[in-house]
Amino acid sequence: MRNPKYKKKLAFPPKPNLIVAQVIVSESELVKVLPNYDYSFEEKHPTKFKLMMYELGCDISKPYERQDFITHRNRFNEVVLCSRWVFQERLDEEWIHSGYASKEAIHKVSGSKLIEQLYREKGLTEDIQQALEDRDLRNSRVTEKKEE
Repeated sequence: MRNPKYKKKLAFPPKPNLIVAQVIVSESELVKVLPNYDYSFEEKHPTKFKLMMYELGCDISKPYERQDFITHRNRFNEVVLCSRWVFQERLDEEWIHSGYASKEAIHKVSGSKLIEQLYREKGLTEDIQQALEDRDLRNSRVTEKKEE
């Protein structure tokens, strides 16, 4: 077992790495935490919304995706049908050392090419994910043409 005193220091700013590190926040989670939450919270209170997402580990400086009416499992292990937001995870030193960062975010900032290759073999790197999305888009176009 390793001695925590000799824990490897991570370099900041992080070295570029293609490992996918995402944070998914479910609307069902916000309803439990914010008593006055409603569907338009993101539009009515954009600054509060972004600060809240930042505190949850979301990189608010990068584009994010809102997915509406998706069946998914939230952080409370409940299967829900509601909106959710998909963000890239924060990679700043404060978040990485907070104890809340995902292993993917920690691996991403490590700069290890070996770990990145392991993620690539699982299909969990940004370039592989983009190639899969492109393939799905092409396949959906072919399916649409056949149906016409």
